[in-house]
Amino acid sequence: MKIYVVDFEKVLKNFKPYHESLKLIQSEKDKFAGQIEQIKKEMEGIISASRLLVDEKSQMEQASRFKELQGKAIKLESEFRSDIVDIQNAELENNFNQVSEIVQDWSKITGIDLVINKTQTLFVDSKLDATESIIEILRNKNLYQEYTESELLVEEE
Repeated sequence: MKIYVVDFEKVLKNFKPYHESLKLIQSEKDKFAGQIEQIKKEMEGIISASRLLVDEKSQMEQASRFKELQGKAIKLESEFRSDIVDIQNAELENNFNQVSEIVQDWSKITGIDLVINKTQTLFVDSKLDATESIIEILRNKNLYQEYTESELLVEEE
């Protein structure tokens, strides 16, 4: 029985569609941040204007609008948290399935019986690590994009 390991995390991080997924997730985060920023600016405007208002009716209207904006922000955040988790899970599953298919095809061609995720093993001889072979397949299929730590940090700001 031929058994190999693959560092799926390393392969995924260098998988071009994974980078596209990161960009999609970041664009969703940016969209949310923009919506929250608009609400924040309006709330700040209400606070600034409230110092100038002397009549009680206007103050009540502004207080009501402020509470409405707070509720809107809370609802928006709740929806965002739910949506972003769904998007992240769907993207990760999609990327994992694509990489798994590549590994399966490689296994069939090379006569490998079993491929285990390297992170799930305590010890494996380096000659049984197929990670670089899979990364080379990504390169050949134009699906490789080098992962850099700074790229992820920039996208998460």
